Amino acid sequence: MLIQRIKISNYKTYLSLDLDLTVDDDRPIILIGGSNGGGKTTLFEAISGALYGLKIESKEHFTELLNQGALEKAKPEISLQLTFVGKVLGQQQKYILKRTYQLNPQGRPLESVSLNMNGNMYVYGTMTPAKDRLRAEQEINKIIKANLPQELSQYFLFDAMQSSELLKKNVFAQTIRDNFENVLGFKKYLQLKRAAEKLQQEWAQRRLDAEKEAQEYNELCEQKDALTNELEACIAEQDGLYKFLTSVDDEYHRAKEGAQQTAALNKKIQELSTKIENIVNGASSYADDLKSFMEGIELNVFLPKLATNISQEINNILRVKEQLLKESTGVYPIETLRDVTAKIIDYLKALSLCNESVDEDNVVSHIVALQNSTNDSDPYDYLDDSEVAALRGLITRSGNNQFVSLDRQRQELEVQLSYIENYQREKHTLEQTQAGGNEMLIKNYEDGQRKVEKLKNQEGTIKGDIQRLERKIHQFDVQIQQEPDLKFDTLVKLRPFFDKVADSLLKKKKAQIENEMKQQLNKLLVSYKGHVGRVELSDSIERFNIKLYHTAGNEISLNQLNAASKQIFIQVLLKVLRNLGDYNPPVMIDTVMGVLDNESRDALMEEYFPQLAEQTILLCTTSEIRTDSDYLKLESFISKTYTLQRNVEEQCTTVDEGYFGITLNQ
Repeated sequence: MLIQRIKISNYKTYLSLDLDLTVDDDRPIILIGGSNGGGKTTLFEAISGALYGLKIESKEHFTELLNQGALEKAKPEISLQLTFVGKVLGQQQKYILKRTYQLNPQGRPLESVSLNMNGNMYVYGTMTPAKDRLRAEQEINKIIKANLPQELSQYFLFDAMQSSELLKKNVFAQTIRDNFENVLGFKKYLQLKRAAEKLQQEWAQRRLDAEKEAQEYNELCEQKDALTNELEACIAEQDGLYKFLTSVDDEYHRAKEGAQQTAALNKKIQELSTKIENIVNGASSYADDLKSFMEGIELNVFLPKLATNISQEINNILRVKEQLLKESTGVYPIETLRDVTAKIIDYLKALSLCNESVDEDNVVSHIVALQNSTNDSDPYDYLDDSEVAALRGLITRSGNNQFVSLDRQRQELEVQLSYIENYQREKHTLEQTQAGGNEMLIKNYEDGQRKVEKLKNQEGTIKGDIQRLERKIHQFDVQIQQEPDLKFDTLVKLRPFFDKVADSLLKKKKAQIENEMKQQLNKLLVSYKGHVGRVELSDSIERFNIKLYHTAGNEISLNQLNAASKQIFIQVLLKVLRNLGDYNPPVMIDTVMGVLDNESRDALMEEYFPQLAEQTILLCTTSEIRTDSDYLKLESFISKTYTLQRNVEEQCTTVDEGYFGITLNQ
């Protein structure tokens, strides 16, 4: 299967896209670059959605998927069209698969699907009559499944970052087994085995004449079915527990080692409490200062400002008042003048220095007249002494304008308040941890471990019960087999037959898988490069496992590989299974480098991507495929390069040819 073109209309970040994805035989790679949020993952989802359909649940979900830049500008309709070629029954076929989604007047999502296979059209939609829809849908699904079944797509259209997260401890072993069962087609034989077993039970029941025997046989079969369901639930619960234990494994060991010491935790909580308290006190102090400032703004700001503006006028008033005061110095009351004048005249008359005719009243009147003649008129006579004193105090009053300091205080407080919520949340988290977070984590982890062991024992018990029931059921089978029945005899033989088919298929490909994986791992598994002595697969798919051995002879534990090595291992496994499997799909990888280090990246560039598949689509950023180094290693294997450009204003993604400005050198 090779993808030739993808057309997208109004889907998520894509308003309109028509992308040529054809590759040359000797250049199998298409490189699509884009920044984070630029639309790489959406393109990935669009190709998968075109193949297997979008599961749009409601009007709200439809609106979420609809490109926001299309609102009020284009018909509210999502369209995904994929053109691809593939071989079915040895014949090369070209397919154009289109899926369209819109809302009906009641707001319900509607789907319309069409497939053009070399001119033969298959069409169905939500409103198609049930019978016609079923027939067309079956035909289209059959064609898609023949090229790449949906259950296998996750192994060839995948996110490298997410896949590395799955490869941890017990989940890792299950992932490897799932790959083998699905990609190499073993699972279908296991399903056929179970189906044959079910049919055998049903046929045996029909042949039991006695009603009591039929009832007993049926009860045994029902008990076995119930135990089988219980076994599957037990295994599923173990798988869930394995994932939980893996996710908190590092935290558990840190807790056990005492990485979070109580004293350090208390100190951190106290520091956060002090920060929060200081911010709260600062806010309170600011509020008090602001209130005080507003209450005294008239005295501290407005009056000093007013005094500054009219200081010249006030100074003039005070100067006039002071001058008048000076001029009025030496002016005496009339009684004092009479008394002093009388004494002076008497003294002068006694010394014969004054004429006896001098009249005392005339002298006093003269002096009073002289005093009055030195007093100028007062233009500010309307101001009393208290008001003059107030004016004098006004110009000597110093202002206290706190506005600048308060504004600076406000700015600092706003910054501090922006952190207080995080401080409070962090403190709350630490207090929870202090109140038993570590103990609770340790308890939950160890409870999970104990439960896993209990479930393992339960699994063994259930398997033993199933075996005992099978022996009882087999007694009825023997009784039935005494009466010739070709169909029943055939069903009895089918169960071990399908087991043998799966095992023989594994054995047939075992040496090829082991040899090819060894070669690939010696090139790509940097931590053991050139030192993988052998890869060993088990002979039975029911008890399947895979082991690596060092050239020195010791086993290399898969669970002890780091995240980067596990990612390399699973990608090597996918490549080998793809080469030896029943399908020939394209490989599409998002976030291609996942968790890889530089040496592992170089190995992928040189030894993995160029020979991975007939068509390999890589979605990446410049930090993953670097323009100055990685790109140069891949260029001779690249058929097309594109760069996704996100237009934030128009809310859509467009595509430029070339990889971040570098034109492909053909």
